[in-house]
Amino acid sequence: MSELPAAEVAALAPPPAERTRAVVAFTARQLVDADAAAVFAVLTDWPRQTAWVPGTVVERLPGPVAAAGERFVGRSAVGPLVLDDPMTVVRFRAPAAGRPGVVDLVKTGAVLGGTVTIGIRDVGGGRTQVEWTERIRVRPAWLAALAAVAGPVPRWLGSAAFTAVLRAMVREAFPAGEVGGAGGGDAGRPRP
Repeated sequence: MSELPAAEVAALAPPPAERTRAVVAFTARQLVDADAAAVFAVLTDWPRQTAWVPGTVVERLPGPVAAAGERFVGRSAVGPLVLDDPMTVVRFRAPAAGRPGVVDLVKTGAVLGGTVTIGIRDVGGGRTQVEWTERIRVRPAWLAALAAVAGPVPRWLGSAAFTAVLRAMVREAFPAGEVGGAGGGDAGRPRP
């Protein structure tokens, strides 16, 4: 396991003025017919997520790979509008026998701050439960106010979007397994 030192994690925290802004929190879950180590390897190959997140290209930044301190940016575009969503890995623990895997990320962008936790847990029978939780702090005050006024809608949209992302991951990386974990066969081997 690797973790950033507490001082480095604290340096990534939002400024005090942002800490009172609305947070959009959601969780997406997906059961995968595959080995936990294989699922963890696929999900933490950040550039590979480009295939699953519509309109987004994920690029690894210079520095550590597959460890705390790794940095990457998801660049989403809709027409002329571009949103950079840079993130830093603050904890990276691969699953092992009897122990779930977890990756904690801090979003460090000008528009989106917050945290992401991706949990990977072996549930037996060659199946893995993925739980992807985001706590997004919208940084421009006017956009944060809009998110707050929207009530539960951003949470529902985030959950639906990331459930779709996880299903796309299953289709691309583990094509022999059915989405939701009901399939079987050769699902434990990720596609190269």
